[in-house]
Amino acid sequence: MTHDSQLTALLLVGESYSDQTLFYKTRFLAGDPFIYIERDGRRTLVVSSMERGRAEKESSVPEVRSFDDFGYRDLLRELKDRGRAFTAVLGRIVRESGAERLAVKGSFPALYADYLRAEGFSIDIDPQLLVRQRRAKGPEEIEAIEEAQRATERAAGRAVEMLAASEERGGVLYLDGEQLTSEALRSEIEVTLLRDGVDSAHSPIVAAGPGAADPHWSGDGPIRAGQAVVLDIFPRSKRTRYCADMTRTVVKGDPGPELRSMHQAVLEAQEAALARVRAGASGRSVHEAVQAVFARRGFSGGGPGPRYLHGTGHGVGLDLHEAPHVGDVDEELVENDVVTIEPGLYAPAVGAVRIEDLVVVTRDGYRNLTRFPKGFEL
Repeated sequence: MTHDSQLTALLLVGESYSDQTLFYKTRFLAGDPFIYIERDGRRTLVVSSMERGRAEKESSVPEVRSFDDFGYRDLLRELKDRGRAFTAVLGRIVRESGAERLAVKGSFPALYADYLRAEGFSIDIDPQLLVRQRRAKGPEEIEAIEEAQRATERAAGRAVEMLAASEERGGVLYLDGEQLTSEALRSEIEVTLLRDGVDSAHSPIVAAGPGAADPHWSGDGPIRAGQAVVLDIFPRSKRTRYCADMTRTVVKGDPGPELRSMHQAVLEAQEAALARVRAGASGRSVHEAVQAVFARRGFSGGGPGPRYLHGTGHGVGLDLHEAPHVGDVDEELVENDVVTIEPGLYAPAVGAVRIEDLVVVTRDGYRNLTRFPKGFEL
């Protein structure tokens, strides 16, 4: 936080299951709204009375107080409205901090902003608040991401094992006498993640055949021999709340020359992109390396053939998609960014190939957190 006046406070309000910035600052996970305020080195967390004991044990904030310390019960009886009572408590908390100005996120509720302005406080709305601080990951954060990545790879490994063990009957893959479907593979991935203590609330992509040319199609139905199967797994650790992200594309049976050529091109493009990753490099430069490989191989321009439809990567941390963006935006990579590098090619006639690794940006290059093999034909 960079604000001129010592009378400016950082103010975060919400629940920390969906607000990862709030969790980042407090390390306290709760589904009900709470308040975090920070000014001149003093950090205070204010929660409901029933959450105070847990917050004192689990949060990283040295000072934990309850709403009742600020008269919440009396306000509730007086105002007969929980929302108005909470808003009034928020005003009292800010006033006690001694702040005159408040730095808040772009998503800060208008209800609270209007009330605080009416109470005489200035509000600085900053859509980039704490974005830069969250980007450069510390050793414990990288360890947490790597732990989630190992779980991701174990789940992917189980899906690949099932595909490898399947048999073709009439052009369709069967396993243990049953048609092998995207749904069956997805369920096995999710169960494997669950056993590892990892949340797959964002359902994995298991997309086979022409439908996979839509990059976010989750996939359904029987898998045919020779179809490329895109496995994109992006879970969050229940324990640490950090995410991982990995994509592999595999095929059981003869994929044919077009899919083979697409896979080779995507591998080459990923290597070209990784060669440009380092602190100080531009995300656009990394993206352009992918585009150059695809252009050289004839996978660019118009027409129905294989094309590249998205950016090359994104940051990963407490959010699955966070800064920086690795694509057309000229955004500089910083040391200890954790980013995906995920080129792909998409052809409506045959499907898709995408390969995604998760890497830590270093001063001179990168460290790849992904160990899973990139073989295509099983």
